[in-house]
Amino acid sequence: MAERTSVAQRQEFYRRHQAGQSYRAIAEQMGVSPECVRYWCRRQRDGGDCQTRYVRRSPGLLSRFEAKVRYVILRLRLAHPRRGPGRIRLGLTKRPSLKGLRLPSETQIGRYLHQWPRFRRRRSARPVRERPHSPTQVHQRWQLDFKMGLALQDGSQVNLHTVWDPVGAACLGAVVTPAGRTGQEPKKVTAAQAQATLRRCFARWGTLPHEVQTDGEATLVGQPQGDFPSSFTLWLKGLGIEHLVTRPGRPTDNAEVERGHRTVNDYAIVGNEKADPDRLQSILDQAVDELAFELPSRAKGCAGRPPIEAHPELLQAPRPFRPELELAHFDLQRVDTYLATLTWKRTVGKTGQIDLGGHRYSVGRPYARRQVDIHFDPTDRHFVFYDPDQPGLEIRRRPARGLDVSDLTGLATQPTGLGPQQLPLPGLSLAKR
Repeated sequence: MAERTSVAQRQEFYRRHQAGQSYRAIAEQMGVSPECVRYWCRRQRDGGDCQTRYVRRSPGLLSRFEAKVRYVILRLRLAHPRRGPGRIRLGLTKRPSLKGLRLPSETQIGRYLHQWPRFRRRRSARPVRERPHSPTQVHQRWQLDFKMGLALQDGSQVNLHTVWDPVGAACLGAVVTPAGRTGQEPKKVTAAQAQATLRRCFARWGTLPHEVQTDGEATLVGQPQGDFPSSFTLWLKGLGIEHLVTRPGRPTDNAEVERGHRTVNDYAIVGNEKADPDRLQSILDQAVDELAFELPSRAKGCAGRPPIEAHPELLQAPRPFRPELELAHFDLQRVDTYLATLTWKRTVGKTGQIDLGGHRYSVGRPYARRQVDIHFDPTDRHFVFYDPDQPGLEIRRRPARGLDVSDLTGLATQPTGLGPQQLPLPGLSLAKR
């Protein structure tokens, strides 16, 4: 085996090469190979040093265990693809050929298998969303978004809710909700808070929009990997409002309300950080009126006029609404019709149960570890479970939970009808509030 060259020799290689000698001439004079001379000369030419550094490569996962142990782990996983690390380790303890050998832990087995993609748990794909189409009329679509963690001088922080009409170029409402103490992660906006914000706007403008657009916040649309509609979506559906969701990571889909955040924040909150939340809300209500009725707007469709002057149809109510009659406006049949168009697939747990919409339903132990298809039957408001291998074969029927009027609206009672009332005519303008 050839001896390693010293640091002094390597430096001499480079000095001679700089003096004009070739790699081969230097190698013959110093008794080394031309490749060795070339390597160290080029390394020094590129700014490197003359030290030898050896990098110890990792021997691999479970390398300290017998090769037979690793082999049996792979055999067990290939033979039983759905067995986890715990069951595989139990299988190792029962193998006579491994008796007396040291065995890895469940965690070590899990890491060992995870290095191969075929052994990793497959996650359900996130639904692909398209960009919502552009609205064309006032009150067709309201955009709802939140600016999180605005700090106040008393050490608290609030979340700003902004509702914007992109066609009318008007801020329809601005609400602040508590978000904890400054320096901490601001509290998430809840579905109930988002409902309260929209209810405030419904009442202020006396109308329901045709659509409400939000981002993909889990409290509003459900879990990212989920496929069951959220209670917020179903509440809007019961009011005859379509819930549109922007594409992930695309704030330009909500561009108007994103700009509206800055407008409202700069106009009403900056400079009023000393105010308590109640006083701050009063300032915001006044700001919404001034922005809509008095201040010239730079929006494209306003031509330097206040939004109400540029779009007087903002004062009209295409879908008249009275807050005290929300339960009468809410139609559970709309919810049922929507749910009846959906199908869900679930894998039954080992105890014979599945999770759907945040509730657990029993399918039966005979179907444990099997996949079932689920439909909603609007005639009796039951979830119906089917065997996918035998289409049409009904396995179980279970009453739907969490889908009553009180569950979706948060209101206690449901009137039987609208009752005597006088609703604004379509062409009648609302008075300035």
